[in-house]
Amino acid sequence: MKMEPDFLDRYQRQIQLSEIGLQGQQKLRDARILVVGLGGLGCPVSQYLVMAGVGCIGLVDGDTVSLGNLQRQTLYRNDDVGKSKVQIALQQLQSLNPSLEVLVFGTALTPENSLDIVGLFDLVIDCTDNFKTRYLINDVCAQLNKSWVYGSVSRFEGQVAVFNVNIREDGKAYSLNYRDVFPEMPKEGEVLACAETGVLGSVVGVVGSLQATEALKYFTGAGNLLCNQLLTYNALKQTLFTVKLSQ
Repeated sequence: MKMEPDFLDRYQRQIQLSEIGLQGQQKLRDARILVVGLGGLGCPVSQYLVMAGVGCIGLVDGDTVSLGNLQRQTLYRNDDVGKSKVQIALQQLQSLNPSLEVLVFGTALTPENSLDIVGLFDLVIDCTDNFKTRYLINDVCAQLNKSWVYGSVSRFEGQVAVFNVNIREDGKAYSLNYRDVFPEMPKEGEVLACAETGVLGSVVGVVGSLQATEALKYFTGAGNLLCNQLLTYNALKQTLFTVKLSQ
């Protein structure tokens, strides 16, 4: 992919990082990341990916902006209420970094379209708020041998992990997938969503930032990914801790 004229100036602060450098920044320029869900998590995730220089970002969401979204969904404004989330996000993200490619899918991710959409990208970031879509993401990524970044929030807490990572020479994933840890989808009403429990907007921003960071590490090779680990953030106690995951 051709380097844009302002490439070095725009990403100077990242290129200065020895763990990223020019080679890592070019890897980000060539990366293709799918963001599923443009709510509280998807907004900061997509913004940070675009600002970091990820070459192609896909956005999947069939919803429109509502007034209740504005407490935590940073891409939208009052005037956007009633409008398509993916279309508003497209405009906002292109204004942040017009040299990158943003693909929009104004629909929910479904069993009928998931293989075609996910197949276009190198990595998936789950920014949804429902188990049905999360298990679908996991199953499609397992089928296509793609990695994905998990994130969830409730009230004052959030979680992040990376599943189905495959960077070994033998072509086999070396990390767990979501069903290895949580084999069965919770029954309806068994786990309450944010709409029922509430959520602090800034907590969603923290978790979204952590998801974006894992995605950037995935392509640049900087640090250690949250493979076979679950990171939990608690805003009331202001703590971060990780636990090992196993089947």
